[in-house]
Amino acid sequence: MQRLSTAEHAPGMQYDFWHNIVESSFAHCDGIAPNRRSFRAEIEIARCGDSELTSLTSDAVRYLRSERHLRRSDTDAFFVSVMLEGGGYFRQNDRAVHHAPGTVLIYDSARPYEYEYPGAYRTALLRVPRQMMEARMLGVRDLGGTLMSAGRPQAALIQSLIVNLLDTARDGDLPEQFIAPTLDLIAGAFGQETPRTEIAGRNDTLNRIKRFMIENMGNEDLGVADIAQAQNISARSLGRAFAAEGTTPMNWLRDRRLTEAHAMLSEGRARSVTEAAYDCGFRDLSYFGRAFKKAYGKTPRQVCVVRH
Repeated sequence: MQRLSTAEHAPGMQYDFWHNIVESSFAHCDGIAPNRRSFRAEIEIARCGDSELTSLTSDAVRYLRSERHLRRSDTDAFFVSVMLEGGGYFRQNDRAVHHAPGTVLIYDSARPYEYEYPGAYRTALLRVPRQMMEARMLGVRDLGGTLMSAGRPQAALIQSLIVNLLDTARDGDLPEQFIAPTLDLIAGAFGQETPRTEIAGRNDTLNRIKRFMIENMGNEDLGVADIAQAQNISARSLGRAFAAEGTTPMNWLRDRRLTEAHAMLSEGRARSVTEAAYDCGFRDLSYFGRAFKKAYGKTPRQVCVVRH
């Protein structure tokens, strides 16, 4: 586990040091601090495969991530933030929430946001690559800014899990296989907590179709006609529904297959590249390898984690 603190730097240099940490660990953004000269903050960072856990304490500060920052940064992850002390006010996707102690917030680094901490605070965070969240939830494009209240039992469970993972990392190496079940719990909890009108339920018909496609993604021959017939919808209407999201039914299915294959390989749920490809509906392994490399910049074999 890596530990960094502004106390190691002279006054006048502390905030700049801290902001560099924020941009490297989270995302490029503008930062405004009431007391830049004597800024107190520290962070613990534990990397676990493609995910990262952090424990963070900081003085009052405000962060703004705009379209300008998105253009210069390729950060594409979700952050699950558990507030332990203090609090802040967060805005994303037309949502404005109070991230108070005991609440759990999910935000999306690929969309603009504003985060204001009016006083000192302490939080624990889990950074999750987009593909790992997409493999578990529909509608993740609208997930940022979703808050789970402190009174929910699921919030207490998520907080306990993240805090215990950090304690495990402090004692030694954090086993990578701990992350997948934690994400399963987080996805399940937020799927139940958030009103359907706020996440996947914005279009019940389309999401019912997507669930069917996910359940049948292992069928290589699944095509537009099969999907339309099974869902009692015309092929033309099916195409229009996906066009509203800027894609086509088969492009969406291909991307979803790749997302699931990446998750299976990176989380050790597949014993081989061939197994992941076949389970996700790819019979042509050469095509699978090319599409995977284009999507993720790595070959399936480079991503594959073998469990012993």
